[in-house]
Amino acid sequence: MNVRSVVASTLRPRLFAAASLAFVFACGPREPPRQASTPDEADPMGESSSSSSGASSSSGTGSDGNGGSGDVLGSPPPTGKVATGKGGDPPQVASLAAFTDGIKWGISHAELTKQFTQTNGVIWKDYDEKLAKARVGPEQTALEAEREQVKAAFSRSFIEFKDTPTGYDTTGIRSEYTYKNKEALMWIQRQGKKRYFFFINDRLWKMYDEVPLADGGPMGKAYLDAVNRLNAQLNAQGRVQGADAAKGIDATTVDWKDGTSHLRAVDRSNDHVVGIVVEDSGTLSNITALRPNKPADPNEIDPSITAVTKGTNRSDPNAPSAAPSGSAAGKKPPPKKK
Repeated sequence: MNVRSVVASTLRPRLFAAASLAFVFACGPREPPRQASTPDEADPMGESSSSSSGASSSSGTGSDGNGGSGDVLGSPPPTGKVATGKGGDPPQVASLAAFTDGIKWGISHAELTKQFTQTNGVIWKDYDEKLAKARVGPEQTALEAEREQVKAAFSRSFIEFKDTPTGYDTTGIRSEYTYKNKEALMWIQRQGKKRYFFFINDRLWKMYDEVPLADGGPMGKAYLDAVNRLNAQLNAQGRVQGADAAKGIDATTVDWKDGTSHLRAVDRSNDHVVGIVVEDSGTLSNITALRPNKPADPNEIDPSITAVTKGTNRSDPNAPSAAPSGSAAGKKPPPKKK
């Protein structure tokens, strides 16, 4: 056997084995694709883009078994709006305490004012970090003056809804209060949102945040983003209710509840905000009795008009008198015979 034959007989088995291994690797199982992160793995209130929050929240199975804990009713509808029609009670969640910021229901407007305006109070602490970074001198003095102006403005914001219309009647919160029922509000602009405090019988029972909808905002750039983030944060799909004047619902609303409070997310996309409303459940369950004076019906006929027009005497005194019965108008009676 020559050298060429020896080399060929030696390499042939090795080449066959290498080809077999290559075939196995080509056709064998590959590593499964990595699954997308679930909503629970992401920060629901973080700075992630709205597109990623919407995609992640539509996957998985929520605590109620009706799809993911992110999207309200599964995948977002084609219009990009929250689908309506899910009835029943709002889902019970573990706690809504994060939405009250430690403020207790039932305090008076004077007590709330003190919490915000006193030394080392809420507004004071808002300026601590700014003052710590400011240069000693005019810059610190200007910030201290601004702090005092904010405290004074909050104190002056208290308004009672007696019998005189207010400018709030043309805003997105117009359905949150009534007149002549001892209701009032205060408001403050801080931390990138406007917060209203609602009182009835001088007891705090509701807080309403107007949170801007924007790219990179805490609630995303659209109402659906806000609902998805709340669903993920609360680990429950909220109840969806469409606008219904008979129920006092002005716009699409998604809600949740815990043992003491009720949370609503109100679609105010036309104002480029989402309304985040948290209210005392005890007061809410008794709200009809607490509002004995009902709003006037704008279509109701004025009582003075009703008094004039009621009864049978509705003739116009300036109208021409009717022609005598049995005679033609404008005709003289025939002469009497002699």
